[in-house]
This record gives sequence, C-alpha cells and structure tokens, in this order.
Amino acid sequence: MVGQSRYGDYYLYAVSNGSDTEYSFFAPEEVHERIKGMHKGDRFEITKTAGQKGSKIMTRHEIKAIAEPSQQTKQISPKESQADNFYDIMLFSCKDAIKIQTELGGMMDAKSLAVTLFIARSKINGNGIN
Repeated sequence: MVGQSRYGDYYLYAVSNGSDTEYSFFAPEEVHERIKGMHKGDRFEITKTAGQKGSKIMTRHEIKAIAEPSQQTKQISPKESQADNFYDIMLFSCKDAIKIQTELGGMMDAKSLAVTLFIARSKINGNGIN
C-alpha cells in the first residue's frame, strides 16, 4: 500500500519472518523500488546494514530473493486471486468506511477508515497474508 503522510510518501507491506505472526514493514523508497515487482508469496530476505561515514550514519538495504525458481515465474490465475477473498474484504471495508464518514458528518477520512478496516479484517479472518 502506498500512502502519504505529513512526512511524505510511505510504502506499507505486510510481511512475516517465518512465524505465524504478521508484521507491518514501512519500506524506504529504495527498498520499495526493488520489491514492488514481487508477488504475494514471493520469499526474500532484507538485510539492513549501517556504517559511519564521517559524522553521518549511512544505512544500506540488501535484498535477496529466496524463492524457488518455479515459484518466481508462476502467474496467479484470476480464479486463484479471487480465492483469497481480499477483494470482498476491501469492498466491504470501503462501503463501511463511507457509512461511518456519513454518520459522523464527514469528520473522518473514508480512505483511512477503509484501509484500517481492511487491515483489521484481513488479520481477524486469517486469509493468509504473507
């Protein structure tokens, strides 16, 4: 998900570290540019290293794909993409967000509400976000 805050653009990814726990990862632009072409289920490793250059601390991200070659070229069919139910969850979240915004007289941002509802519902429903 791409969004904007008062600090600029952000790139939010749902990731796991091999456990059943899901984490939110706010990728820096350099990382986003390198992983945005990957697909759900693709496995990769990000290593962040820091070093000092003069008085500044410089960070660098190394991204290494660890998926099997056959998985990297696999295309998801329309039938498979509908099986995860994310479309329906997002649609319901958007509709509910508009209802909430209307009920509160426009006090809340429908887009932010929809994203929040989607994240919460996809976690609760256990649809396998990796």
